[in-house]
Amino acid sequence: MDRRGVPGRGRPRRGSGDPDGRDTMRNVKSRWSMRHPYLILSALIVLLALVFSIRGPWSGDLGMHGATIEALRRSLTHPGNPVVDEDTPSPYYSPYTVLLAAVARLFGWSALTVLDVVSPINVLVLLIGLWTFVRTLSTRTWAPVLAIVFILLLWGAQPWVWSGFLSFWALPLVMAYPSTIALGLTLLWWTGLSRALDAEPRWYRYLGLGLLGAVIALTHQFTFVIAALGAVALVVSKARGLSRLGWLFLILAVIEVAGLILIWPYYSFFDLIGVSDLDGVHRRLYEKPFLWYGLCVVALPALWLRARRNRLDPLVLLFGMSALLVAFGGLTGKYEYGRVWPGVMLSAQLAIAVELAGPLPASRRVRRAWIPATVLACAVGLVTQAGKLVYLAPSSLATAGARDGVNAYLKFPDYSWATRYVHAGDVVLTDDYFAQHVLPGYGVRMVLSVIWPDPMLPDRDARRVAQYEMMTAKDPARRAALFRQYHVRWVLEMPANWRIPTDLAPVASGPNGEWLYGVDENGNIVAG
Repeated sequence: MDRRGVPGRGRPRRGSGDPDGRDTMRNVKSRWSMRHPYLILSALIVLLALVFSIRGPWSGDLGMHGATIEALRRSLTHPGNPVVDEDTPSPYYSPYTVLLAAVARLFGWSALTVLDVVSPINVLVLLIGLWTFVRTLSTRTWAPVLAIVFILLLWGAQPWVWSGFLSFWALPLVMAYPSTIALGLTLLWWTGLSRALDAEPRWYRYLGLGLLGAVIALTHQFTFVIAALGAVALVVSKARGLSRLGWLFLILAVIEVAGLILIWPYYSFFDLIGVSDLDGVHRRLYEKPFLWYGLCVVALPALWLRARRNRLDPLVLLFGMSALLVAFGGLTGKYEYGRVWPGVMLSAQLAIAVELAGPLPASRRVRRAWIPATVLACAVGLVTQAGKLVYLAPSSLATAGARDGVNAYLKFPDYSWATRYVHAGDVVLTDDYFAQHVLPGYGVRMVLSVIWPDPMLPDRDARRVAQYEMMTAKDPARRAALFRQYHVRWVLEMPANWRIPTDLAPVASGPNGEWLYGVDENGNIVAG
């Protein structure tokens, strides 16, 4: 009895077998134990990401994203082109970079500092998204744990780095990239969509899905293609259970995505459709497919098992649609479709994680071959990618020789010495590969963005010709005219490659033999 003398209304006694008593505590412990291995592994990965962000060298496309944030930091409303001194829109101006620029302005941080700070946060969002989405596919304890392992290791026997291709090898370099946060948001988007399709239609759920879909599309366009394919796969797999009201809300969410994309003020998303000058950059994605992606062949049995059970399985559909787009790109020479390779890999990696976490096939032959092959593939992936751990070594040990010995990474030279003279917004003429990667990260602008394609720069061909002429012109008057036309304030030359014909002393010299010259308002090189 309770204190009022009414039977059965009192507080249950622990140990009585009541669902609100000991059984409830057991259920809580069970739920915690299911999360526990994933929490441990996730905490370790976030810790690694934190150390990577502190110790990681400058390499890859970090300069481009730094240039974008620096341009927005100077002006959130009218940043202009992030790399060249031109008033053009840019697809790099996304909700992600706008947010980071606002944070940088608020705290007075540089672009590189805010990118370092956000890197482990991006990894955390990715891990949360992976957990939530895998839980919509399986309630098995180890499914999300295996998903992390396979996503990081099941790529190819030859590791490489490319934006949007998330592996353990690439993680230290791409943590801050828009593609990483876009992938994390994609997994959260798929989670929300899966749950919305299974539940009673609620307008606010689909409103949130529309907003998140637009953010993904504007943040990283290639990842959005994969996100959209996954959304289609989920809708197709659950279409039979969707009510008329659910279909209506879904259509309105699609309209919302399109509408938000249309009103984004920094660039026109739809102008990027059909851009043809990206094929050359992405041709490499098709050059060594087995070396880049071959270890994931062990996931094919998982997709086959899922397809046998349900031809409309969302992972099978995502795999098939992504593979068709990749094949189309290879057959037609539209190599930008190779950016859908991560959709092929992710669907396969998630499929094998879910299948191996559950009951295994009855066939002994399948079990005897599949599990050892998967373990071997993961071991190969770990061994070939473990060189990235050299990031964690003290600077005295992470020497160039040690990095070369494990093929760890290509460390770009430090150009911070040049920023004592060259300021954000100044235009520098140089043909040095590393300088063109690094200097934009400090807000310095180039005559031409030769490293990163810029489909929204209308005079890129003219700039290419002008840059070559500036570097080879023997007539000082012609060179000065071009300097004035493109607002060149500095010349950074590598004497071993090319030299400006002048007897004047440089303003400064770099540690790798670079010479820095100043240019006055009339386009004349000035003495140091």
